[in-house]
Amino acid sequence: MRKLKQKNLVALMRKFCLEGCFTALFMALCISACSDDDDDAVKAVFPEKQTVNCVYGDTKELNFETNADWQLTSSATWCRFVNDGHEDYSLSGTAGKQTVTLKITDEAVAFDAPTVARLTMMIGAEKAIIADVVRDNKMRELKIYDMEGNEIHEIEVGYNNYKPFQIKANFRFAATNRPEWLEIAGNTIVGTVNEMTKGEVKVIDSPQYAKYIQNGTLVFADEDGGMSYSFPLVYKGMDPKSIKIVDSNPTPWNWEVSLDGKTFTQTSSSGTGTSTTTSTYNKFVPYTVQALNDEVVPVYIQKVEEYGTVKMKIGEEDGVDWMRLEDDGQGNLRLKVDRSSEEREGYVLVLPKALYEEIKDELWENLIEMDMETDEQDIKYTYQQSNLLINFVQKEKKQEAAQAFKVTYFDSGWNTVEATCTKVTDTDIASLYPEVSDIYTMEWPSAQGGVTIDPLEGDYETEWNFKVMRDGEDITSEEICEGNGTSLNAFIEGTLTEEFHILIEKDDVTIKVLIITPNYN
Repeated sequence: MRKLKQKNLVALMRKFCLEGCFTALFMALCISACSDDDDDAVKAVFPEKQTVNCVYGDTKELNFETNADWQLTSSATWCRFVNDGHEDYSLSGTAGKQTVTLKITDEAVAFDAPTVARLTMMIGAEKAIIADVVRDNKMRELKIYDMEGNEIHEIEVGYNNYKPFQIKANFRFAATNRPEWLEIAGNTIVGTVNEMTKGEVKVIDSPQYAKYIQNGTLVFADEDGGMSYSFPLVYKGMDPKSIKIVDSNPTPWNWEVSLDGKTFTQTSSSGTGTSTTTSTYNKFVPYTVQALNDEVVPVYIQKVEEYGTVKMKIGEEDGVDWMRLEDDGQGNLRLKVDRSSEEREGYVLVLPKALYEEIKDELWENLIEMDMETDEQDIKYTYQQSNLLINFVQKEKKQEAAQAFKVTYFDSGWNTVEATCTKVTDTDIASLYPEVSDIYTMEWPSAQGGVTIDPLEGDYETEWNFKVMRDGEDITSEEICEGNGTSLNAFIEGTLTEEFHILIEKDDVTIKVLIITPNYN
């Protein structure tokens, strides 16, 4: 009985040992199989990283090779993959050599720095950046065009009227620097992104600039002032056939000249009332004209009556040689008239040289028209409006007190106004200047600004000088008065509170006095 049990025990042991061996062998085989599978798996190999340089609007190709299936994504919406005519932000493919097409747009493009899109590849669970797509920063661009949309490279400037042009830029801009002689309509030009903007320019209304050819530069800048664009300005000068008579006198009409040619008087109505204003000049009448390069030609015309019909005679060939217009070559003219023993009527036209050269061979026919019913002749209306300097009658004048001063100023509407000068009759004031007969007084005008005082004595410094006094003290050095041409300008800062006296002198002798008092109204 015990021996059987032993035998059975040995059998059981053998059985268990055998089963264990099989189990161990099976496990070893499994482990070996797993190890063989791991050895056979493909390891992901990513392409070498590339850099793709581009600008917006480009189409680029990216070439690479992989050893497994892949998926590619872009980090920026402006960098897209093109596949079979479709655009997307991700793309997948199989192992092997690949060519991927990239489309670069202008979305979110910046002016000041490049932008970068990163292309990330995934193979299985692994990923890597295989390319940096570097899009260059946007270039600022500003161009100018004519009104038909043709690109131009310089800006033409108008004379009387504005000259238009157009500007277009891919950024917000404004006109900044300009020469002092340029006037911009609306005083500024401001434009928005990619929209055509209109600008208009002309020369300022000043003889200093308008008479001559001008060149300069108009500058446009972005809103940050970081970039600027300059364009040449071309002003060809005023119309060669145009002229502008610049003078405080409102009209060339109603003039009389004394027979000795020394006194010029104009009488004009004041406003809508019945009062009149008289302006008097001694020896000559000064004018300022504006013409291209200051080149003007005077035309002298005499009105005569022959056989009961009005006729017009022109120039020396018709015996009209008794009027003279002196020209300093800078637009300043002086009209003088010779002495006469009888009454006569004259006209002076001033023509731009270019216009005169055009019509000189038939001067009379171009300037004069005839009434077909009466046969009477007259200056054509066009020339009366644009070129007539003066129409006067030279005749004997009644003896009148000569005007001692002509004082003008600008009112609040920039209209020229002649101030009233009153002869002083107060003996206390007259006793201050016992040797002077021409003592006048005037109130300082209420309008802000200065006054121009013409003592009607010819050229400053050459024929006269001045001194300024206050309370018996010489204050000329304070420079509230400044001589220029045939007159002097007086300017007071703020409100005049004390009167002052202007003494006109010849050879250090006082010949006239103008007393300027505060305005008490």
